[in-house]
Amino acid sequence: MIFFIGIITYTITRYGLFNIKFIGTQALVVALIALVGSTLFVNDMFTIRIIIRITLALVVLLGWLLVRSVKFEVQRKEELENLSTQLAAANDKLHALDKAKSEFISIASHQLRTPLTSIKGFGSLLLEGTYGAVPEAQRNALEKIYVSNERLIQLVEDLLNISRIEAGRMEFDFQEAQIEDLVQEAADTLELSAKQKNLYLHWQKPAIALPKTKIDITKIKEVISNMVDNAIKYTQKGGVTVRVEKGSFFNHDTRQQKSVVRVIVSDTGIGMNKEELESIFNKFERGKEVSHYHTDGIGLGMYVGKKMVEAHHGKIWAESEGKNKGSRFILELPVG
Repeated sequence: MIFFIGIITYTITRYGLFNIKFIGTQALVVALIALVGSTLFVNDMFTIRIIIRITLALVVLLGWLLVRSVKFEVQRKEELENLSTQLAAANDKLHALDKAKSEFISIASHQLRTPLTSIKGFGSLLLEGTYGAVPEAQRNALEKIYVSNERLIQLVEDLLNISRIEAGRMEFDFQEAQIEDLVQEAADTLELSAKQKNLYLHWQKPAIALPKTKIDITKIKEVISNMVDNAIKYTQKGGVTVRVEKGSFFNHDTRQQKSVVRVIVSDTGIGMNKEELESIFNKFERGKEVSHYHTDGIGLGMYVGKKMVEAHHGKIWAESEGKNKGSRFILELPVG
């Protein structure tokens, strides 16, 4: 009897089969120990029999509670295992769907890019007068087609880039470059977009060349173009100013001063609040007021740009004093 009670007590204590809420069960264990221990001090057979009967009843009750608790624990463990299996299967299915989505986007984007590039090429030739003089009315229509096509090309490129990023297939070709040259190209390309909205696009080229920086020229040019393009899109009056500068920051890891070059794009547009400034670089995020001014975007450009800049060990961020107070986007890249 004492051995059996000891086994039950050990099992409950060792494996925590009863919660603290079941204080009554613990009291039963104490009562059993007290009853069994009392037989050592009782010589009367009648009293001993009564103690044994009470002890037996308590053992039966305790055993029933123990079996019920073990059964509950086993059932709960089986339910958790089943749930874990279902979640693992669902997770595998989601990964497969995500992979299929990325592959579809990549294939579709590649198929779209070829005709869009052709449209851009022939549109440019028409505007330049390669096929003859273009009447003013037709020129305006061609310019709109050209600008819209440029934005479609950028959207396709964003979709391609995000599929590469998510698949871990983004490749970089780092080489030394002059950041001013990339800004000049972006300004030349987007000058027409600003002109069509009666906005100024001022490119404040530095008098002295900035230090060269090691970058993937194509990708950083894409980031700069996106910064300028967004500034034009969300500005209704005034315009956009682009400038570059040399800066520095203290690297706490190496305990050294590091040189950087910055591209700063300022506009007189709709501005952003604090919440928008914090979320603008998230995937598929757009400012609250953005859709009123420009409905074509899907909130990928800034996300893709940030990922590209981070791969260069650089930073990109936005600043604004609030609604209708304009915005500033700053791209910072390390020198050397």
